[in-house]
Amino acid sequence: MESFSTKKVFLIYLSQMGKLTTMPAGLIYASVSVHAVKEEESKKQLVKPEQLPIYTAPPLQSKYVEEQPGHLQMGFASIRTATGCYIGWCKMSSPPPPFFFVQFGKDAYVYLKNPPRDFLPKMGVITVSGLAGLVSARKGSKFKKITYPLGLATLGATVCYPVQSIIIAKVSSF
Repeated sequence: MESFSTKKVFLIYLSQMGKLTTMPAGLIYASVSVHAVKEEESKKQLVKPEQLPIYTAPPLQSKYVEEQPGHLQMGFASIRTATGCYIGWCKMSSPPPPFFFVQFGKDAYVYLKNPPRDFLPKMGVITVSGLAGLVSARKGSKFKKITYPLGLATLGATVCYPVQSIIIAKVSSF
């Protein structure tokens, strides 16, 4: 067999192009190139994987040696042991957050399903006072847009719940 030259490959390419007009040109060229490479490879001898330079024979007897920790690993280990008791204390002191939020949602649902007699009017006063603050600060600065609604909602809550407001004021030392 004779070797494929660039001219012959191009002629084969043109003949293939006429037959397979619906296929993209790059795909046809790739198939012709693969065909030419296969013809050349058939002349060569096959190589076993052991003969390839990337494979090396493993040693006959292997021995496991444990790596000694470095300075950085020792530093992390000392920090981990020093803070371990505090982390354990934090884990035991509070329940995991998802359970807390689920319980809070259940309690709020039970409370809102059977609200106290005067709950809805008081909630209405607090909501209307917060909305009044929002409307009054609509053309003001960012500071006004934050403080007016919060201030008026707090004032509404103080009017509706005076005893709780006094307790909060004493605890926060205002």
